[in-house]
Amino acid sequence: MENNVDRFEGTYWQWLKEELTGWDRFPWALFGFGVGFQLAILLLNPINWVSIVSFIGIFFGMWCTVAMGAGGYNSKGERVSSHAINGLLGAISVVAYVIINLNAGHWWSVIDQLCFFFLIDVELMLTWRTWGQGKNNVIKALTKTGWVIVVATILVAWFGLYHLGIALHDTNPVWDALALAIGGTASWLCFRRYSTTYTLWFVSDVVNIILWFTALKDGYSQASLPMLAMTCFYFATCLMGLKNWRPTKKVEA
Repeated sequence: MENNVDRFEGTYWQWLKEELTGWDRFPWALFGFGVGFQLAILLLNPINWVSIVSFIGIFFGMWCTVAMGAGGYNSKGERVSSHAINGLLGAISVVAYVIINLNAGHWWSVIDQLCFFFLIDVELMLTWRTWGQGKNNVIKALTKTGWVIVVATILVAWFGLYHLGIALHDTNPVWDALALAIGGTASWLCFRRYSTTYTLWFVSDVVNIILWFTALKDGYSQASLPMLAMTCFYFATCLMGLKNWRPTKKVEA
């Protein structure tokens, strides 16, 4: 009986319906605004394979992040802080983001996307029946010691990735290296169910805004404008996630 409580017992299509209903209104409004803005960018600029891939990736990426931090209620009337369908949506966006970052010469952002895919998207797609239910719904918070470890890890990773990025001719080694250092750490903490992940993604979004603003200013990627707008959108959804992903207990890192 206990397993039935912690599992979704319907079909996959019923689960999809469950995941896409019961959301708060604000996430849908935010998603609609983001899609409309990206569509305007697409239509007002030259359309080619880069712009099409960018739009597809950003569409599913925005949907993924909205689902990840959207509050709402399930069919039982229980309050939920996230929707596991973001795994499927995120997996689609990762393919496009990898192509975009390869084209821009952001080698570390490619790896950042792969970290997100393997640590978050894959698990969500494999555990769709149980993710977010029972013990898997517990959200933890870091202690002060845990924060020290996290910050030290990011700084050490940034230093190493920056120098390696120069050797590999990364187009923007400073900000691209920092994006992976923070984003990879955030993905790991999300995999371990820490609310801290949204604090780090908040900072990571700022870093990515600078990264793509630099790309737009220097003109080395056609995808820079839509990606810059996308990172600003991610910044807004991160604020929503900070509100909804509240820790239920505090544990050591």
